[in-house]
Amino acid sequence: MTEQNYSAEELMRDARFLRAMAVILLVMTLAGFAPRYLLPLAQGTYNPPAAWNMWMHPHAIAGFGFSLLFISQPTLIMARKFGAHRVSGWIAAGVVFLSIVSGVGVQLGMFPTSPGDASNIMGGAFRLFQSLPMMAAFFAAAWALKRRPDWHWRFMYMAAFAAVGTIIGRLYQYYTPIPAEAIGPLVGAANLLFVLFLPVSDKIRRGRVHKASWISLGAFIGFQIFVAVLLGSGWWMNVATAPLP
Repeated sequence: MTEQNYSAEELMRDARFLRAMAVILLVMTLAGFAPRYLLPLAQGTYNPPAAWNMWMHPHAIAGFGFSLLFISQPTLIMARKFGAHRVSGWIAAGVVFLSIVSGVGVQLGMFPTSPGDASNIMGGAFRLFQSLPMMAAFFAAAWALKRRPDWHWRFMYMAAFAAVGTIIGRLYQYYTPIPAEAIGPLVGAANLLFVLFLPVSDKIRRGRVHKASWISLGAFIGFQIFVAVLLGSGWWMNVATAPLP
């Protein structure tokens, strides 16, 4: 079956797959943000890394809001509530915009930092130059191709899982004994597995890989190479540790 002959049956099957992955993303998000954000917030003991940074809570709201919308959108498709799906898409656009702007704000609030702060030097480079730009680019591509549902949902999957590195990093940090300086490369590898799962699932479920999945994988690897070169250049270290004027 060609992409041009995308059937209603295949749409429903893909919607079920996407919802299952969205539930996994929500569970990861809750687990990743529970130790240092959700539980302290509930107990009244939350102490933000940068108390003056106004973007902490908006970023959390946007992150959880996106995770919930990521579940609701394929659910609406499965219920054939296409009008509600389109309305929710406009809400998602606002949530993604807030997530990107607040994500940049939160990360910049961590600087300047010390040369030994691997979490913010390496993690900051991935957030600012890979996760957030890819989330924006894939969401824009998904929006532009909303009349091509087979392309649309794959790029929406990428908008979600290209930006999951921060959550993976938190899971390593809070639930494994791995030292902070060793987490960075593991985050990239784990993030790549989620991206690889898209073409692999295509092959398993459809018998062949969709073009959008190949494009997604290539773009993700390209961004990872770019960030690796950036980190190896020393320029980013100087920027992240430079004192404020």
